[in-house]
Amino acid sequence: MIRHARSSDISRIAEIIVFGKRVAYRSIFRNDIGSFHDLQVLDLIESYQASPDIFDHMLVYDDGIIKGVINQKDAADGRELCEFYVEPFFKGKGIGRELIQFFIEEAKKQEKRKLYLWVIKDNLPARRFYEKNGFHASGEERLIEGTDVLDMRYEREL
Repeated sequence: MIRHARSSDISRIAEIIVFGKRVAYRSIFRNDIGSFHDLQVLDLIESYQASPDIFDHMLVYDDGIIKGVINQKDAADGRELCEFYVEPFFKGKGIGRELIQFFIEEAKKQEKRKLYLWVIKDNLPARRFYEKNGFHASGEERLIEGTDVLDMRYEREL
């Protein structure tokens, strides 16, 4: 079941995001200090506790265990997907597909015209996933601050 996140989900959401980032990005950023020192579950929990309105824009996949999370925000003429992580142990089970389809359908119901997201250029599995779900590279790229890693903007018309 996909539902809006609640503050009681905070520790599980932080765990999924931190471990999802470590698994997806460690080989791209090649920075163990960032992955294992700077990126901490407790720090993310504390930042969420300081900004409880973040849960207004967050969706979780919950079948008794929270296995995936999406964070989104409204954009000028659409909606932006800001974070999207599936617990690494549950990847390949269709959870990501269900979450992205829910995100797309909700945007359509709210009469959004476009969906946006940024994806790391070297994150080929994520790029393939988005392309399979109707997104395409817009051609816009940017450096991720403090790194030599490129982010690519992907879009989908509704």
